[in-house]
Formats: sequence, C-alpha cells, structure tokens
Amino acid sequence: MANKVKYGLRNVHYAVAKIGDDGSATYETPVRWPGAVNLSLDAEGDVTKFRADNIDYWVGQANNGYSGDFESALIPESFKLDVLGYFVDTSGMLVEDAGAPTKPFALLFQFEGDEHATRHVMYNCTASRPSVSGATTEETIEPQTETVSLTASTIYIPALQVDVTKASAKKDDSVYETFFNQVVQPTGQQQTFTVTFEVNGGSVVPSQTVISGQTATEPTAPVKENNDFGGWYADAELTQVFDFATPITAVTTIYAKWTPTA
Repeated sequence: MANKVKYGLRNVHYAVAKIGDDGSATYETPVRWPGAVNLSLDAEGDVTKFRADNIDYWVGQANNGYSGDFESALIPESFKLDVLGYFVDTSGMLVEDAGAPTKPFALLFQFEGDEHATRHVMYNCTASRPSVSGATTEETIEPQTETVSLTASTIYIPALQVDVTKASAKKDDSVYETFFNQVVQPTGQQQTFTVTFEVNGGSVVPSQTVISGQTATEPTAPVKENNDFGGWYADAELTQVFDFATPITAVTTIYAKWTPTA
C-alpha cells in the first residue's frame, strides 16, 4: 500500500564515489552518518515556456539536479577525512588541508511513512566545508548542530545510456533490505503494457498502464442505456471471460459484454 505521508529522517549514509571519464560511477562501501536532523534539497533547473496560439504551446524544464542543506548533530570525523580533505597528523590532531579537493559521494537516507519507509540515494553529491560556530552555555543547554551545503548532480549509466540523479526503494523491492550495504545503480527499465477497455458503446473506462507480469485492476462497470453489463471478455467475439488474475505480458484489449434490458 502506498504512503499517504512521510516523516522521520534516519539511516543516513555516505559512500565515496569515483566518477569515470564517461560520467559513470563506482562507490566505496557506505558509511553511516549518525545524528541526522534535517535534509532539505531543492530541484535546480529553469522552466522554459514557448507561447503559440495564445497558449503555453510547449513547456520544458531543465533537470540540473538538487541543492540544499543537510543538518546533523555533528559532522562525522570519517566524513571530514573521506570527503572534505582533512587528515590526521602524527600527534592525532584532525587537520583541514586547505589545498585538498573535496570528493564526490553518494548520499543514502530513509524517510518513514504511514505504511512503510522509503530508502533513497542521491548518486553524485558534493559538499561545502561547514562554517564554525558555537555559543556559551546559559541556564539551559541547547545542543548546537552542524550543517553542510550539498549539491546533487547526475551519473551516467552505460547499460541504459541515461543520466540519473537519484533513486528510491520501497519495502517490497528486492534491493530494500540490503540498500545500505552498497550503492545500488539501475540495471534496466521495467517493461509496461497498456490495457485498453473496449466498452462497445458503453460509458468510457480509462486505460491502464501495467508493469509486465503484474495484473490489471478490474474497473467499475460501465453503463449503457437499455442494457445490462455482462462482464469483461478477453476476445472481441465475447466467448472467453477475462480473468483479472491473469498476468499482463503484452498490449491487451478487454471487451465489455452487454445484454439488452428485458
């Protein structure tokens, strides 16, 4: 069942990426980022409108990734070492190398929902170094958080010949349980088929798009003046009743049968 709401950020991980010359990526093992507080990323890309015939004749939007902030209790030392270019000197001090470039990484995280959690990955993130801030203690102790600014862009998937920015997995997906063990990249696109309902003069029934191997949903029965609806059939001759438990593996037309009202 689909979620109606989402809430609760948790299970944040990062995985250092190596971006190839063709834009594809390989990843190290994800590392947990504890203390997640808030993640807010806005879509980047301008909307372009072309007006003709006194209407918006064509509308396009550039997909330039996302940018925003990730707030956590503290930025892990491992992230500073792996991504932000810090190093540990012989005395054990954590040192920021001003000349070290930051590394790209994947950001993995989970949002809770009223029905199930959804797990997400942003494939090609970069992070700015955080600002330094603090405050003296007063009558009550107010914990201070740390924030990094993030930019998420695309990687190239050679097998699909497409650029991708992010992906998500829900509880029933095969990759869900091991989602944080490694960065999962798309391997193909699910094939879908259109199921059309031929109502034979009855009221309109919308077509359905069904993933290959899944089933169509039996729609509300159409109506036709002076006729009683006699069910759905798999053939135009109305000789074989259609079974809605049948997996859809091709473009399919389902036919309505009518019996004149006595």
